[in-house]
Amino acid sequence: MEENGCSNGEFGGHWATVVRAYCELMDAVIPHLPPAEQSLYHRLFRLSHVQQSPCTKCRYEELAAQCGLSLSTVRRAVKGLRTKTLIKTVWESKNGTTFVVQLLSTLSHRPSFLPRRGRAASPSLALLSRPPIYDAFSPEDRALFVECKQRLGPIRMNELTDTAVEWLTERARGNPELFTDEVLRDKIDELIFSEVFGPERRRPYEGLFMHLYQ
Repeated sequence: MEENGCSNGEFGGHWATVVRAYCELMDAVIPHLPPAEQSLYHRLFRLSHVQQSPCTKCRYEELAAQCGLSLSTVRRAVKGLRTKTLIKTVWESKNGTTFVVQLLSTLSHRPSFLPRRGRAASPSLALLSRPPIYDAFSPEDRALFVECKQRLGPIRMNELTDTAVEWLTERARGNPELFTDEVLRDKIDELIFSEVFGPERRRPYEGLFMHLYQ
């Protein structure tokens, strides 16, 4: 396993940067990760940013031993951290895997798995608290929509959430904190609605999403 840069304790001016990054990690990210992903992200942070590098190269077996996890659990945790955009990986057959360890402060936008910070809502996108739009569907269509939504799985839901955040952020003049959670929920449901319902089934409900475009 490769450790980059300086050895333990020899941080110099880098120490303040490491402390700030670690506090951000502990306060804003770790509480929202499952235990295996917490352990793995901690270890990868130790092997990369603490060593003055955004990346580290190691084998899954080495990570499993150092995190006290099984190999299969490490593989699942890596997949989870990739889905959350906290790491990127480049696999090399003979030399292990290169892990690029992302920090929250360096990401282009706040990952969708994190709770959104409360800010004043944009007047053009703001909504009062309201039930989900599919409550206005017929009982049959509502049941079908909810079933299809549950079958999408976490990876597809994360993809749709990121698409919704990007679309709304553009309409909010580049600030992802300006739209409400209700608007984000409705945009995600609109994407699911377009994906799982055919044109005939969508037609009676398309007006329900018009508030997103006003």
